[in-house]
This record gives sequence, C-alpha cells and structure tokens, in this order.
Amino acid sequence: DRDDPRPLVQNFLKNYKKAYNEDADMVGASSYDAFMILVNAIGKAGTDPKAIQKALLETKDYNGLTGKISRFVQGEVVKPVQIQVVKGGKFRRLGVVDNPEVITPPTK
Repeated sequence: DRDDPRPLVQNFLKNYKKAYNEDADMVGASSYDAFMILVNAIGKAGTDPKAIQKALLETKDYNGLTGKISRFVQGEVVKPVQIQVVKGGKFRRLGVVDNPEVITPPTK
C-alpha cells in the first residue's frame, strides 16, 4: 500500500525504485514478505526442513510490507486484504477487509 506511512513500507518503495527504476507493486511486496517470513523461520529452526515447516506454521503477527500477517491456516496466510483503485494512473487504497470470518481459509 503506497499510502502506508510506516518507514518499513516507504523505505521499501524508495529502495525498490532506486534498484529497478520502476515502482514496486503488490507482487514485489508480497514476495518480500514471503521471503522474510522464510528467513525468520530458518533463523529459528536452522536447516532441518521439518523444523522450518513447523516454524513457518507457528509464525504469528509478522508485521510485513503488505500488513500484519497473523497466522497460517492449512499453509495459507491469514492477513487483511487490501482493496485498491487506480487514481491518476496510480494504485491507491480504497479499503481493507479484515473480518476474520472472511480472510481465514476454510479448514474443511
């Protein structure tokens, strides 16, 4: 969300633009979050694949570029979903869906 004032987000946007000479998008931000969650899991678990998987599933309240990732359900991330619109040729926040009943994957 380009309108997110958090330094984490604004620094990412600035550094991405500097490195690639184009604006970051949600795919880039989501990829960064996924990579950092994996890095954190490996940091906790070491190199054992089962321990890494366990650490990933135990991830709680990761404060990422794309929002707060609260947990994983059946391997799917649970986090608020951003709704954006294009204004003046740029993506801008319209709203956020954060109702747990809507954003949590079904367990059956």
